Amino acid sequence: MTSEQYYDGCKRTWSNKGDNLEHCVYGLITESAEILDMLKKHKFYGRELDMVNLREELGDLEYYMSILYKEIGYSQDEARIDNIAKLSKRYPDKFKDKVVRDVEDELSHIDNKPIIKGL
Repeated sequence: MTSEQYYDGCKRTWSNKGDNLEHCVYGLITESAEILDMLKKHKFYGRELDMVNLREELGDLEYYMSILYKEIGYSQDEARIDNIAKLSKRYPDKFKDKVVRDVEDELSHIDNKPIIKGL
């Protein structure tokens, strides 16, 4: 399935009431919190890690990400390329506790115009 096909499936069930950007961010936080709660219950209460539910929550995160990418005119492929470039620069050999970080330089190719109208 391509990103466009997935987006088409997502928008079929999307509620277009209000600010899509804000809705996506709330959704990402709540779905991430569900994964965190699952891990907390596993680690501290000895519950079995429910892999079926974990997969469902990851799918929910993908849902919100797909809408968010479209909302800001960015693609999953672009995000992946940008992320690997950033990580390669920060950690040239491999992950280390000491970080080489120059965010302005890392993201210099991104247009600095506000994404949200009116800002």
